[in-house]
Amino acid sequence: MAPSNRLAFLDALRGLAAVYVVIFHVMAMPSPALATGPVLGAILAMGGTGVALFFVISAFSLAYTMPRHAATPRPLLSFYLHRVFRIAPLFFVLLAFSIWRDGRGSHAGHSATEILANVTFTFNLFDGWEAGIVWASWAIGVEMLFYAVFPLLFHFIHTLTRASVAALLGTIISLLAVTGMLGAPGLAATGDYGLLRHLPVFLYGILAYHAFKALHVMQPSKARRCGMGLLVIGGTVLIGLTLASARAALSPAIGWGLFGATYAVLLLGMSLFPLSAVVNRATTYLGQVSYSLYLAHPIVIALLIPVFRRIQTSVPQPDLAYLACAALTLGIAIPLAQLGYRFIEVPGIRAGHRLLAYINARRTTAMERADQRE
Repeated sequence: MAPSNRLAFLDALRGLAAVYVVIFHVMAMPSPALATGPVLGAILAMGGTGVALFFVISAFSLAYTMPRHAATPRPLLSFYLHRVFRIAPLFFVLLAFSIWRDGRGSHAGHSATEILANVTFTFNLFDGWEAGIVWASWAIGVEMLFYAVFPLLFHFIHTLTRASVAALLGTIISLLAVTGMLGAPGLAATGDYGLLRHLPVFLYGILAYHAFKALHVMQPSKARRCGMGLLVIGGTVLIGLTLASARAALSPAIGWGLFGATYAVLLLGMSLFPLSAVVNRATTYLGQVSYSLYLAHPIVIALLIPVFRRIQTSVPQPDLAYLACAALTLGIAIPLAQLGYRFIEVPGIRAGHRLLAYINARRTTAMERADQRE
């Protein structure tokens, strides 16, 4: 399968994950939450697991692009500069806005230490600050900690067998922590923002990448059949998990890992058999702007809550009222995400490329002068 197709399916799933989170927050952010029917409500209630899909995609794409960094003169510098300049510019803009917002009126604002923890992306390590100052940025805190250790993980997890063992070990450790066998610290690490809750999900993404490498060399017809089978299995399990979660039959930590594993199966299936209903121009576009959409949408929802209430009053059918609120939110948030992508994300990415090129050029010049002296 051509690289462009691989990137297309990753972008498409990333875009759908962002939209899933947005439509979940449209329902859940207002207090009280927007009313929906039982079927739509059960589907929306699992929208938070779109972040687990983000994590799977992130680990997969990092593993996919790591060989490119390895081919540069300074692999680690290349990796970390790309990650920082991909994430930090938009985050810092919204952090500045959030600090201003929270320092007005009766709100006490944020201490210099808490702001520093957010600037350095270490806020996930501090009790009470894990959610981040920027709304919904807890996922960024988790991601950045994963970025910090990813090169080491990739160095050791370089085969399908090792990826399978790592995913299994990560799952076992997380389950032991959930049951309390690792003590209070282990149990705390499986909370909403805990690293032991999310590490297995990242490992499933790395496993999906190595499985993809092993499977994509198959004959096209066989690859399509394999992809179809994975999509059927993953889709069936996803429906089952949604029903079980709606009945509160799963603990949050265990359910999160199961959703992550299921999303990894679906990602792998989509890589081999990209359904046009999922991988298309619209979804790949949403994938492009997904980071801006994810970080900016809570602000849009907060501003629209009074409008939501008016819609609920004028549209008595709960599902229709909710769908109108979701459409309004996406109609505003997506153009804003395009602006964030075009004027903040893209310039930030280009600045990272220029800085890396400058550093590498300086290094090359220094080496050439050293050679001349010899």
